[in-house]
Amino acid sequence: MTMEITDVVFLALGLMVSVVAFFLKKESSRVDRISKQVRDIEIDLAKNDARDSERWNQVSKVLEDRRQDSIKLFEKFEK
Repeated sequence: MTMEITDVVFLALGLMVSVVAFFLKKESSRVDRISKQVRDIEIDLAKNDARDSERWNQVSKVLEDRRQDSIKLFEKFEK
């Protein structure tokens, strides 16, 4: 078993490239999974923000209606 130095170097380089490729692939899949989770969270936040905005609009309308009702009641009591 007589391997020359160049054969050993090429074997070591091939092994290192394989190990690096394995870990890069593993990290890439992890980043993709995290990106999907972030995207899902952003979608949920947008939905919640839209719901909250609609709720605040409804609450503002109800408060304004109650304010007008109060004004009418005070006007009736003053007469």
